Amino acid sequence: MTNYKYVKIDINLLMIKNIGPLERKVLEILWDKEEASAREISRSLEEIGERRAYSTVRTIIRRLVKKKIIAEKMDKKDRIYIYKPLITKNQLEKTIVHSVIGELLRRFENSTINYLSEELSDTDEDINKLKQKLDEMKKNV
Repeated sequence: MTNYKYVKIDINLLMIKNIGPLERKVLEILWDKEEASAREISRSLEEIGERRAYSTVRTIIRRLVKKKIIAEKMDKKDRIYIYKPLITKNQLEKTIVHSVIGELLRRFENSTINYLSEELSDTDEDINKLKQKLDEMKKNV
């Protein structure tokens, strides 16, 4: 198997925040398959009712490569590029949630903390843990 061009993964929040719905579907396919060619991704999109022109699929893939969210390698035998995700679904979701909560804390600190502690917590212990976690996040934002 050929080696991927790996880059040091420094998850860029701006790039991840700007992942569109079709990019997300391509990532879902790659997480499921672990690696795939553009043609395989295109077929998989069609199977889930997201038929797109092959050129559109290639454009979406190029964007994800440029954002360093997926890697590409050349399969010299078949003369095609194979793509593989550089981040896990969990990393993506955690980064998006961190980004959104961080933005809410920057803009509406008290309202965000009150809402989360009231809506997501059942006990005083839960509320205190949540407030502590939010304070930690606020320091890192």
